[in-house]
Amino acid sequence: MSRSRLLRIAAPVVAIAALAACSRGPVPETRPAFYARLDQTGGAVDPASSLSMINMYRANKGLAPLIWDPALARVAQGQVDRMAAADKVQSVEEAHLDRDLAAAGIGHTSFLANFSAGYRTFAEAFSGWRESKVHDATMVAPRASRVGLATAQAPHSKYKIFWSLVVVEPK
Repeated sequence: MSRSRLLRIAAPVVAIAALAACSRGPVPETRPAFYARLDQTGGAVDPASSLSMINMYRANKGLAPLIWDPALARVAQGQVDRMAAADKVQSVEEAHLDRDLAAAGIGHTSFLANFSAGYRTFAEAFSGWRESKVHDATMVAPRASRVGLATAQAPHSKYKIFWSLVVVEPK
């Protein structure tokens, strides 16, 4: 078969294949959960991806990983629910935290917490916390071994979302 005849046959086949590929539609975007917008109604923090990000950060600093604690997450949820209801980031929540931990039966030698608002994604919250000496100290507390994290949406607030990260060193 001559080269020109081969090109006349191949050109339509290539064009049909290209059109067929276009008809499948766009490839769906896959984005890690820590980039999910949580400031919009229905969003919820993903414990696995959030914990993974924090633990990679801790590992880079030579620290042991934290373990997700559902009871701590419930305590953190109570913290952010109160902040969202009051529409302010309240450092007084730390005073409530000791009481809330005791009420939940969570024994601890020490605890630290990050309370913040306005970060739309966990990646934003993590970056903001990492850049703050006080918040970073919570994420890299050397003796902490358990963690809980929660968000509360506040659609009518200027913040739209509130965050609470609680770490404890168990007894």
